Amino acid sequence: MRIIFTGGYMELVQIRYFITAAQFQNLSKAASVLNVTQPALSKSISKLEAELGVRLFDRSGKKVTLNETGEQFLAYAISSIKELDDAVAAVNNHVPSPALYLGMFHYSRRFLGCLSEFSNTNPDVRFQVRQLGIAAHDIDTNEFDMLLYPQNPLFQKYKGHVIYSDPYFLAAHKSHPLAAGKNASLSEVAAHKVIFIKHDDKLFDLPYHLYVSLGIRVNDEIFTNSYEIQRWFVSNNYGVGFVPQDSTDAYIADPNIVLLPVTDEGLSQDITIGFKREKHLSADGKRFAAFTNSYFGI
Repeated sequence: MRIIFTGGYMELVQIRYFITAAQFQNLSKAASVLNVTQPALSKSISKLEAELGVRLFDRSGKKVTLNETGEQFLAYAISSIKELDDAVAAVNNHVPSPALYLGMFHYSRRFLGCLSEFSNTNPDVRFQVRQLGIAAHDIDTNEFDMLLYPQNPLFQKYKGHVIYSDPYFLAAHKSHPLAAGKNASLSEVAAHKVIFIKHDDKLFDLPYHLYVSLGIRVNDEIFTNSYEIQRWFVSNNYGVGFVPQDSTDAYIADPNIVLLPVTDEGLSQDITIGFKREKHLSADGKRFAAFTNSYFGI
């Protein structure tokens, strides 16, 4: 699909606002990060769309989702803003410091909130944030200034601090028998078809390991390495699945899905953060590490 600019006076702030809204997929969160009101952000994006003559987002309340045209425009927008920022830095004889390289084995809303707060007060610090699959645990840790990872024997070699515990919820279709309750137990769930997360041939998510350790036999099992596929199964009432609280956004937004607390102890994983040794961290890295430690009370 081609985007044809039909005129108007597109402003750089509109492009920056668009990029932030695209990253958060939520106008309220994006407005908070940008330190503007949500109506002002919405008006800016609407003006940009009017000037381009196309819709960039599909909207549902505060939630916005990039459509195909928006995804195409985002790639060009990010590239253009980066080139402009590099040009400004060049004419000012300013060489930007290398970006901090952050690796996340676990999607964490709380950590991303910390990162956003730090960025608001330290706009000069640049980041590259990489989402890592647990199956890709065997990496060169020296590449990263920081790693975020869940409780798992695979990460025993990493040194870090627990910043919080992330409980699992049970996701069930609204018409499923379990959805009528206020909570669920592992033994109750075992009588139904369960969609488990399996990262590779030997690596399963915590709920499956807990079933095995307790000797509870599940009536029927489906395995997938994707929470999105698990959500699709649950949304279409093909089974129920366990999902950590940090990963429930898409489940909460799905009108077909009910989330239930799980009563069994142990169905919660510690989330740990680790930085390079201080002597190997840059000045920006030390600043971010100190901020993060204070944010989580380490």
